Amino acid sequence: MITLILNNTKISGYGVKVTCELALPEEDLSGQSSSSATAEKGFKPKRLRVAMKVKYDDATELANIVSLSTALDEDKGTRLIYNIENQTARAFAVRQVRFSDKVSAQELDDDQAWSVSFVLVEHLSIPEKVEAMKLKQNEPKVATADTSVASEAESGETSNWLDNVLKYLDSALADEGTRNEI
Repeated sequence: MITLILNNTKISGYGVKVTCELALPEEDLSGQSSSSATAEKGFKPKRLRVAMKVKYDDATELANIVSLSTALDEDKGTRLIYNIENQTARAFAVRQVRFSDKVSAQELDDDQAWSVSFVLVEHLSIPEKVEAMKLKQNEPKVATADTSVASEAESGETSNWLDNVLKYLDSALADEGTRNEI
């Protein structure tokens, strides 16, 4: 039996099927040749497609799914992120998801039920976290101020720190000019 739990809320129906998709995009580099050269285009978030049936008698379950899909984070104004517990999600290392694309429910008269489907997209995938860490490591470091400029600015010799910086640069350039003349 397949179960789907989002933040301790069990989504129930019968015939629950979860399909996970991992896109592996690449670009053909062969041009008009018969080469098989391609360029990797990174890893995209995994998508979980959920399909199930919900009996008409369990209309509150369908309402619960709709409520979960439209819930917003009040601080950010974005759709809520859910922790997911499911064997397919676990196999693909998906830990957090948010609703995406659409939620649909189609009446099935013969079964006295709805055919319900929705898409969950992975939030903060492992490749995404690795990429963010690499970007953070490659950020340029903030240059530290020269101690003589900082000490002059703190001493209050002039009323404006910019004047102190300009004065320091002027004297440094003057010193540079006298060294070249020798």
